Amino acid sequence: MIADRADSPASHLDFIVDEPLVTRFFLLLQRGVRLRCRVGCSVEVYLRDELGVGPGTIEKIQSIFLDAKAVDDIGAAVIHDGSTLALSAALPGLVGATLRRGSRYSSFRSGITYHEDGPACVPVEGWVSIKLFNTLMGEMGPGLMRQGVYVEGAVLADFLARQAPGFGPGCRSVTLDGKPLAVGVLRDDTAWLTGAEQVLLTVTASPAKA
Repeated sequence: MIADRADSPASHLDFIVDEPLVTRFFLLLQRGVRLRCRVGCSVEVYLRDELGVGPGTIEKIQSIFLDAKAVDDIGAAVIHDGSTLALSAALPGLVGATLRRGSRYSSFRSGITYHEDGPACVPVEGWVSIKLFNTLMGEMGPGLMRQGVYVEGAVLADFLARQAPGFGPGCRSVTLDGKPLAVGVLRDDTAWLTGAEQVLLTVTASPAKA
Protein backbone atom coordinates (compact mmCIF):
# COMPACT_ATOMS: atom_id res chain seq x y z
CA MET A 1 0.00 0.00 0.00
CA ILE A 2 1.55 3.28 -1.12
CA ALA A 3 0.94 6.66 0.51
CA ASP A 4 -1.57 5.67 3.18
CA ARG A 5 -3.38 8.98 3.54
CA ALA A 6 -5.42 7.87 6.52
CA ASP A 7 -2.28 7.53 8.65
CA SER A 8 -0.95 11.02 8.04
CA PRO A 9 -2.32 14.54 8.62
CA ALA A 10 -0.31 15.85 5.67
CA SER A 11 -2.08 18.08 3.17
CA HIS A 12 -2.85 16.42 -0.16
CA LEU A 13 -1.78 18.35 -3.26
CA ASP A 14 -3.11 16.78 -6.46
CA PHE A 15 -2.06 17.71 -10.01
CA ILE A 16 -3.64 16.65 -13.27
CA VAL A 17 -1.27 17.75 -16.02
CA ASP A 18 -0.53 17.34 -19.71
CA GLU A 19 1.41 14.10 -20.12
CA PRO A 20 4.77 15.73 -21.06
CA LEU A 21 4.64 17.70 -17.81
CA VAL A 22 4.69 14.57 -15.65
CA THR A 23 8.42 14.18 -16.26
CA ARG A 24 9.07 17.56 -14.61
CA PHE A 25 8.15 15.98 -11.30
CA PHE A 26 10.75 13.24 -11.73
CA LEU A 27 13.33 15.63 -10.25
CA LEU A 28 11.61 15.07 -6.93
CA LEU A 29 12.05 11.31 -7.31
CA GLN A 30 15.75 11.79 -7.95
CA ARG A 31 16.09 13.92 -4.83
CA GLY A 32 14.07 11.47 -2.77
CA VAL A 33 10.46 11.03 -1.68
CA ARG A 34 8.82 9.08 1.14
CA LEU A 35 6.26 6.29 0.93
CA ARG A 36 3.97 4.89 3.59
CA CYS A 37 3.91 1.15 2.97
CA ARG A 38 4.62 -2.31 4.29
CA VAL A 39 8.14 -2.86 5.59
CA GLY A 40 9.86 -5.88 7.05
CA CYS A 41 9.95 -7.63 3.66
CA SER A 42 12.75 -8.24 1.20
CA VAL A 43 13.70 -5.70 -1.44
CA GLU A 44 12.36 -8.10 -4.05
CA VAL A 45 8.96 -8.39 -2.37
CA TYR A 46 8.88 -4.64 -1.74
CA LEU A 47 9.51 -3.82 -5.39
CA ARG A 48 6.94 -6.33 -6.60
CA ASP A 49 4.14 -6.04 -4.05
CA GLU A 50 4.46 -2.53 -2.62
CA LEU A 51 5.66 -0.59 -5.67
CA GLY A 52 3.99 -2.78 -8.27
CA VAL A 53 7.16 -3.18 -10.32
CA GLY A 54 6.99 -5.87 -12.99
CA PRO A 55 9.67 -8.54 -13.61
CA GLY A 56 10.98 -6.77 -16.70
CA THR A 57 11.61 -3.54 -14.83
CA ILE A 58 13.12 -5.36 -11.83
CA GLU A 59 15.57 -6.94 -14.26
CA LYS A 60 16.58 -3.46 -15.42
CA ILE A 61 17.36 -2.34 -11.86
CA GLN A 62 21.08 -3.05 -11.86
CA SER A 63 22.29 -0.93 -8.95
CA ILE A 64 20.45 -0.98 -5.63
CA PHE A 65 21.52 0.86 -2.51
CA LEU A 66 19.72 0.12 0.75
CA ASP A 67 20.70 2.51 3.51
CA ALA A 68 23.80 3.51 1.51
CA LYS A 69 24.92 -0.11 1.07
CA ALA A 70 25.07 -1.89 -2.30
CA VAL A 71 22.64 -4.82 -2.52
CA ASP A 72 23.53 -8.03 -4.36
CA ASP A 73 20.73 -10.36 -3.23
CA ILE A 74 17.35 -8.63 -3.44
CA GLY A 75 15.69 -11.66 -1.92
CA ALA A 76 17.75 -11.44 1.28
CA ALA A 77 18.10 -7.68 1.90
CA VAL A 78 15.25 -6.45 4.11
CA ILE A 79 13.41 -3.13 4.00
CA HIS A 80 13.08 -1.64 7.48
CA ASP A 81 11.02 1.26 8.81
CA GLY A 82 13.00 4.39 7.95
CA SER A 83 15.10 2.72 5.24
CA THR A 84 16.34 4.61 2.18
CA LEU A 85 16.26 2.72 -1.11
CA ALA A 86 18.08 4.10 -4.17
CA LEU A 87 17.52 2.42 -7.54
CA SER A 88 19.38 2.82 -10.81
CA ALA A 89 19.55 1.13 -14.18
CA ALA A 90 22.94 0.05 -15.50
CA LEU A 91 25.67 2.63 -15.03
CA PRO A 92 28.56 2.93 -17.52
CA GLY A 93 32.18 1.98 -17.05
CA LEU A 94 34.03 0.11 -14.32
CA VAL A 95 32.21 2.00 -11.58
CA GLY A 96 28.88 0.87 -12.99
CA ALA A 97 30.12 -2.71 -13.29
CA THR A 98 31.37 -2.65 -9.71
CA LEU A 99 28.11 -1.34 -8.28
CA ARG A 100 25.94 -3.72 -10.32
CA ARG A 101 24.14 -6.32 -8.21
CA GLY A 102 25.74 -9.72 -8.42
CA SER A 103 28.74 -8.25 -10.21
CA ARG A 104 31.95 -10.26 -10.44
CA TYR A 105 33.67 -7.06 -9.33
CA SER A 106 31.65 -6.85 -6.11
CA SER A 107 34.77 -7.60 -4.04
CA PHE A 108 36.03 -4.13 -5.01
CA ARG A 109 33.25 -2.54 -2.95
CA SER A 110 33.08 -5.00 -0.06
CA GLY A 111 33.13 -2.10 2.41
CA ILE A 112 29.80 -0.79 1.12
CA THR A 113 28.05 -4.07 0.37
CA TYR A 114 24.81 -4.69 2.24
CA HIS A 115 24.62 -7.59 4.70
CA GLU A 116 21.45 -8.45 6.59
CA ASP A 117 22.58 -9.07 10.16
CA GLY A 118 19.44 -8.30 12.14
CA PRO A 119 16.78 -10.68 13.40
CA ALA A 120 13.92 -11.82 11.19
CA CYS A 121 11.41 -9.03 10.56
CA VAL A 122 7.64 -9.10 10.83
CA PRO A 123 5.85 -7.12 8.09
CA VAL A 124 4.38 -3.89 9.50
CA GLU A 125 3.42 -0.46 8.17
CA GLY A 126 6.29 2.02 8.01
CA TRP A 127 8.08 4.71 6.06
CA VAL A 128 10.58 4.25 3.25
CA SER A 129 12.51 6.94 1.39
CA ILE A 130 13.06 6.10 -2.26
CA LYS A 131 15.27 7.62 -4.94
CA LEU A 132 15.17 6.83 -8.66
CA PHE A 133 17.85 7.54 -11.25
CA ASN A 134 18.30 7.59 -15.04
CA THR A 135 15.88 5.48 -17.09
CA LEU A 136 14.09 4.13 -14.01
CA MET A 137 12.46 7.51 -13.53
CA GLY A 138 10.62 6.98 -16.81
CA GLU A 139 9.86 3.32 -16.02
CA MET A 140 8.61 3.74 -12.45
CA GLY A 141 8.00 7.47 -12.05
CA PRO A 142 4.51 7.83 -13.56
CA GLY A 143 3.10 5.02 -11.42
CA LEU A 144 4.63 6.33 -8.21
CA MET A 145 3.45 9.88 -8.83
CA ARG A 146 -0.03 8.67 -9.70
CA GLN A 147 -0.32 6.62 -6.50
CA GLY A 148 1.16 9.33 -4.32
CA VAL A 149 4.44 10.25 -2.64
CA TYR A 150 5.29 12.36 0.39
CA VAL A 151 7.57 15.34 -0.21
CA GLU A 152 9.06 17.83 2.24
CA GLY A 153 7.12 21.07 2.03
CA ALA A 154 10.23 23.22 1.56
CA VAL A 155 11.49 20.95 -1.23
CA LEU A 156 8.15 21.12 -3.03
CA ALA A 157 8.00 24.90 -2.66
CA ASP A 158 11.48 25.22 -4.18
CA PHE A 159 10.52 22.88 -7.03
CA LEU A 160 7.42 24.92 -7.90
CA ALA A 161 9.32 28.21 -7.71
CA ARG A 162 11.87 26.96 -10.24
CA GLN A 163 9.36 25.94 -12.91
CA ALA A 164 9.36 27.79 -16.22
CA PRO A 165 6.32 29.87 -17.29
CA GLY A 166 5.05 27.01 -19.46
CA PHE A 167 4.41 24.93 -16.35
CA GLY A 168 1.16 26.68 -15.45
CA PRO A 169 -0.70 26.19 -18.75
CA GLY A 170 0.18 22.49 -18.66
CA CYS A 171 -1.61 22.01 -15.34
CA ARG A 172 -5.22 21.08 -16.11
CA SER A 173 -6.29 20.80 -12.50
CA VAL A 174 -4.71 21.49 -9.11
CA THR A 175 -6.49 20.74 -5.85
CA LEU A 176 -5.42 21.12 -2.24
CA ASP A 177 -7.27 18.77 0.07
CA GLY A 178 -9.97 18.47 -2.59
CA LYS A 179 -10.41 22.21 -3.13
CA PRO A 180 -9.46 23.82 -6.50
CA LEU A 181 -6.33 25.92 -6.44
CA ALA A 182 -4.88 28.23 -9.10
CA VAL A 183 -1.31 27.39 -10.10
CA GLY A 184 -0.35 31.06 -9.89
CA VAL A 185 -1.56 31.25 -6.30
CA LEU A 186 0.30 28.06 -5.47
CA ARG A 187 3.57 29.41 -6.83
CA ASP A 188 3.21 32.89 -5.33
CA ASP A 189 2.09 31.85 -1.86
CA THR A 190 4.41 29.07 -0.70
CA ALA A 191 4.58 30.02 2.98
CA TRP A 192 2.30 27.15 3.96
CA LEU A 193 4.43 24.75 1.91
CA THR A 194 7.68 25.92 3.44
CA GLY A 195 6.26 25.36 6.89
CA ALA A 196 4.85 21.90 6.12
CA GLU A 197 6.87 18.92 7.29
CA GLN A 198 5.54 16.89 4.38
CA VAL A 199 2.89 17.04 1.68
CA LEU A 200 1.19 14.13 -0.04
CA LEU A 201 1.70 14.78 -3.75
CA THR A 202 -0.13 12.99 -6.55
CA VAL A 203 0.43 13.71 -10.23
CA THR A 204 -1.72 12.23 -13.00
CA ALA A 205 -1.48 12.68 -16.75
CA SER A 206 -4.54 14.29 -18.29
CA PRO A 207 -6.39 12.06 -20.78
CA ALA A 208 -5.24 12.75 -24.33
CA LYS A 209 -7.63 14.83 -26.42
CA ALA A 210 -9.28 13.08 -29.35
